Amino acid sequence: MDQHVTEALAAELAKAVELIMSPMTPQQARLEAYMACERFKEESPMCAQVGLYLASTPHHDQQVRHFGLQLIEYTIKFKWNCITHEEKVYIKDNAIKMLNLGVGPAEDRTLLHLKDALSRIIVEMIKREWPQQWSDLLPELSQACSKGEAQTELVLLVFLRLVEDVALLQTIESNQRRKDMYQALNNNMNDIFEFFLRLVEQHVTTFRETTRLGHFDKANAHSRVVEVVLLTLSGFVEWVSINHIMSSNGKLMHFLCILLNDKAFQCNAAECLAQITNRKGQAKERKPLLQLYNEEPLRYIYSASQQQPDTSSTQSLEQQHNFLKKLLQVLNGMVQQLVALWGKDDATQRPAQLEIMFECLLLLVQHPSLTVAHGAALIWQLLLKHDGCSKDYLMVNYIPKLIHTLAPRIVKLPYPAPTTTTPAAAAAGTTTTSPRTVPTTDCYIRLEYDSEEEFAIYFFRCRTDFLEIFRQATLVQPLITYGYCESWLQSRLRHAHQEPELSNTSCSVMHPIYLEWEALASVLDGVLSRILLVTERPAVASGLRLLEECLKLETNNTLIYSILLSCISALFVFLSMSSCQLTPNNCVAMSGVSLLPRVLDKIFRALVVKPPNPQELVQQKSAKNLQRHAVSLLVKLAHKYPLLLLPVFDQINNHVECLLKSAAAAANQPNSSNISINNSNISSNSSNSSSPPLCRMIRTTLQEALILISNHFCDFERQQLFIEHIVAHKRTEWLHFGELLKTPMDFIHFVGLDKAPAYDLSNDATLMNRSRLLDALHVVLGVVKRCTWPDDPDRAQRGGFVIGCTELGNPICRNPATNNVVPLLQHVLSLMRVLNEMFRPEALAALAEGFRHIHGMLEQDKKLLMGICAVPVDPLDSTIKSEPTPFEKMQGFMTMIIEGCYHLMGSAGPSLGRDLYQLMGLSDAIINNVFSCLDIIPDYRVRPIIRVFFKPFVYSCPPCFYEPVLVPLFAHLTPLMCERLTRRWHYISALYESGQLNGEVNDTQEVLEDQLNRTLTREYLDVLKIALVGGQLGEHNAASGAGGGGSAQVVAMENEELSMDSAPQSRALQTALLSDIISELGGKLLRHNLIGNYMLMTLLKAIAWNDGMCSMKAVNIAAPVMRFLAAEQLMDENKAVSAFTAVLQGMQVHGQHEANQSGLITLGVQFYELLRPKFPILSEVLQHIPSVNAADIQKFDEKVSVAPVKGNKVDRAKKDIFKKLTAQLVGRSVNQLFRHEVQIANLPPMQKSVSSIHSKVSSTDFMDNNQNANLCSLFQRNEK
Repeated sequence: MDQHVTEALAAELAKAVELIMSPMTPQQARLEAYMACERFKEESPMCAQVGLYLASTPHHDQQVRHFGLQLIEYTIKFKWNCITHEEKVYIKDNAIKMLNLGVGPAEDRTLLHLKDALSRIIVEMIKREWPQQWSDLLPELSQACSKGEAQTELVLLVFLRLVEDVALLQTIESNQRRKDMYQALNNNMNDIFEFFLRLVEQHVTTFRETTRLGHFDKANAHSRVVEVVLLTLSGFVEWVSINHIMSSNGKLMHFLCILLNDKAFQCNAAECLAQITNRKGQAKERKPLLQLYNEEPLRYIYSASQQQPDTSSTQSLEQQHNFLKKLLQVLNGMVQQLVALWGKDDATQRPAQLEIMFECLLLLVQHPSLTVAHGAALIWQLLLKHDGCSKDYLMVNYIPKLIHTLAPRIVKLPYPAPTTTTPAAAAAGTTTTSPRTVPTTDCYIRLEYDSEEEFAIYFFRCRTDFLEIFRQATLVQPLITYGYCESWLQSRLRHAHQEPELSNTSCSVMHPIYLEWEALASVLDGVLSRILLVTERPAVASGLRLLEECLKLETNNTLIYSILLSCISALFVFLSMSSCQLTPNNCVAMSGVSLLPRVLDKIFRALVVKPPNPQELVQQKSAKNLQRHAVSLLVKLAHKYPLLLLPVFDQINNHVECLLKSAAAAANQPNSSNISINNSNISSNSSNSSSPPLCRMIRTTLQEALILISNHFCDFERQQLFIEHIVAHKRTEWLHFGELLKTPMDFIHFVGLDKAPAYDLSNDATLMNRSRLLDALHVVLGVVKRCTWPDDPDRAQRGGFVIGCTELGNPICRNPATNNVVPLLQHVLSLMRVLNEMFRPEALAALAEGFRHIHGMLEQDKKLLMGICAVPVDPLDSTIKSEPTPFEKMQGFMTMIIEGCYHLMGSAGPSLGRDLYQLMGLSDAIINNVFSCLDIIPDYRVRPIIRVFFKPFVYSCPPCFYEPVLVPLFAHLTPLMCERLTRRWHYISALYESGQLNGEVNDTQEVLEDQLNRTLTREYLDVLKIALVGGQLGEHNAASGAGGGGSAQVVAMENEELSMDSAPQSRALQTALLSDIISELGGKLLRHNLIGNYMLMTLLKAIAWNDGMCSMKAVNIAAPVMRFLAAEQLMDENKAVSAFTAVLQGMQVHGQHEANQSGLITLGVQFYELLRPKFPILSEVLQHIPSVNAADIQKFDEKVSVAPVKGNKVDRAKKDIFKKLTAQLVGRSVNQLFRHEVQIANLPPMQKSVSSIHSKVSSTDFMDNNQNANLCSLFQRNEK
């Protein structure tokens, strides 16, 4: 080797590296230097020699030395199989020499990148040579450790990187080599662990001694060794046998528990211990970990959790906080092990010292940090959900302490204002607080959360889990949790009576009194929601007294009033309980009956509460919020306790009628004052002052509550008359709209889209038109959603609801709303047609300039589609952040109209049942109206058609109407959707290919279109699944967005809906799904030539579209479809080739993802088994795969021909062959596209030692014969 050539090349490379790293280098010069370095790595045969020279020359800076180490690593990874044996020995000897010399002092953390690079060089050689051809590796590492702390650190890094590649990440390309090293590690594991433990014991002792003597540099070196030992141990303890962890009577865990109390090592010790406590496995692997529940380990853990942080600097505070979070992982793992074993056998019961653990967890819940308290609360949840633990006397004793601790944490916290620090303190990283100051919750909030929105999202999650503990505790100790709520509510009511000046003035949602009320209402609702689930219930009289106290509290403060309604809602369960005990001599039950009118009076008076200053916008909004809360509460009570409200239905109805008449009068005479309402025992405020008018949504919701109660009339005629009374007011309106709204131009003029946006709408007639249209739509929607027949078949029979039986013998019920709703559907359908035609060019041209973009998506809908988490807000917050513009108001109106129409028609199927599907010309009406202009409306308008309307419409259709109704609809829709989705996917693919869509772009219109296209495709495939094999509606009926009051109202009205035929149909569909066969409807559709072809085409294309979820959905449907087509003799050669080619294309696009690959391989084998005998051309398709082996195709054909198909199962051998055949097609992940292929040659098989043979018998005793081995024997040369 020419030394001068090496030095010259090294000098040039050093200059190139310095040029690359210099911030002053021009971009072109940096690029040229970089390319020169890359060419040298790729092409030079002296790569390793120059790298060794650069790395070992001390006068070079760190960047150059690191580049030298990279050259050596590159040579080993990519050229090892090409270089000579002498070069390998040269590289290995010099690498070990550098290891023995060390990179630098162990305490020097600025050299960590160099140390890591050197350790990786050793590991890369180990991967290729150990243990078969490098038997003296361990002695060489032993000799390096004897030279000092710096060398010991490097040896430990070698172990860490090795175990990461072999066991944790399993990144070694050769599976055989990985197995060899895994076996070698296991063969030496006892000695390796003993070595680690000795290092911990030795260097911790030396660290403490040198610290005591003031030799801080030496102490830091020993500290670094202990840190790396613990880090390396964390990589081992996750997967090794529990015997190694528990060797020497659990010495390792004992050391770790001690180190939890040492600030220098506690974080690393906690991380290592967390890996141990969170191990998975069988009971015999878990049981030894219960040693941590002995008194000594628990005392160490308890004392570590109570260490006070040093508040003199933010860094020390953050370090202590991070330690507590890791300690919570330890505690969580310990509790996971306990609940997994508790009660499994007589030997595993409550640990004797469990109280120490409980006390530790209780104190952690009290910690100022919300993150720490939340972590501890999650552990309490685990304990409360475990049957044996929750009933243990110790847990029962701790529940009162726990709820007293948690309740104050449910009170919402404001995001703290930023603190001011002096420049000197800021530069030093210290706070201005005294070192003895206990850090507050605000300190931790500022430490962890960068914004108010981030904190609000996390606090909402914490609060949800805190409330869940109250619910779980109620199932265990209901009297304790209720007693706490009772005491808290009584205290709050007493204070409210003593604070009249505050209660009758306006206060914000951040006022401490309101925050306490709001937390109390949340806890009360959580506790009382579980009362009916337990046998030991609180006294009804006690609950009624609380309810009466709430009713007595009078306030004009809308926020406090709203919270009172929440408390009344929670306490209403006691009225239900008292009604069950109603007898002439039961005074408690009679008192409950007397409270019901007062409750209703409280609710109705909320609708006419006058704000202190009606002219103030904030107070107006607050009053409207109260009205919304009141009517929502009435709907909730009508839904949960309809039988309780049924006796006073007439009174409620009369009162609602008065309110609606007052609202109508106020609308006609805006300046008239609100009238006083007195009806029976339900009264309103006698004040004649103006109160907020009832808005459209509130009026509709009041009628919904009445409909829910009327569902329990159990009298068809009476219920029908009531529905007729509600709809009668709007029938005339719909007839009027039908005459006016025949074309898009009519609609544009009617709602004011042809006029410029204006803030002053006092004299605008179009505002009233929009209100009337929404009101008419939502009244009918409310009737369709809420009105139904009795659940009990006997009551339905007696009430006149049953008109016949289905083919399966189930009763057919009629909906009382049918006769009133069906005549209006033609007008609704006409409106839907007009809304679709709004996208015609002439309609778009007729829009005013200010409304040109009125058809765009709402911002909140865009965020929802993009998965952007909404910030939780208080629904009672009346703060007006920004007044909506006229454009935003009009856009909200359009969204409500469109969504309301599709929800109405989507709900009509489940609600009206056969009365809807038997209508003459129904399919033509839907095609001409709902499906009109599908080719021009955008994707986000197609989504509600597919998901909100068509999916429940198909699901609810009785079998006898498949042919006349659904088949024509699918015949019209499937070609349109297939063409639309194909076109959109081609467009999206073109964007990806052009680079306009990549991981760095997240806020462009193209990204939004991509997500919208994926979502629409998935939802359409869900419809195909329901139609072909069956399925469930799930939660896809919710509104498509959160925008606008209309959406919120529609979502609020959602409940489970089943048609009269749905029960037997659902069971049949479930059976079809489990047996993977085509349903009756699916058979009709697939036999239809047009529908079947387009469905098949869509499914096959979806397999290869660039969306993993779409592909999996299509794969799950395609198999039964293909079997059905083959059985019905509907397959031809073209379809067979297309189907099999689609699977191969799917492998090319999605094969790199394991979940997709598994389904595609199974589908490919099923297709080949099914189609190959009749269509031999499929073998030719396989021959077009690049680099395919003809012998493998022949073997695959033989396998398929010999083994007959048994059911739907696929032989594993066939899947393995198919996987091998298609291996060249499988795409690669983005992070693998430009990666150099690393080749690791297999070595001769390892000789089976006695210990390895024994390991086959018992995997838990790898090295029993080496149990007493000492540190010296760890590094002895293996004898061959």
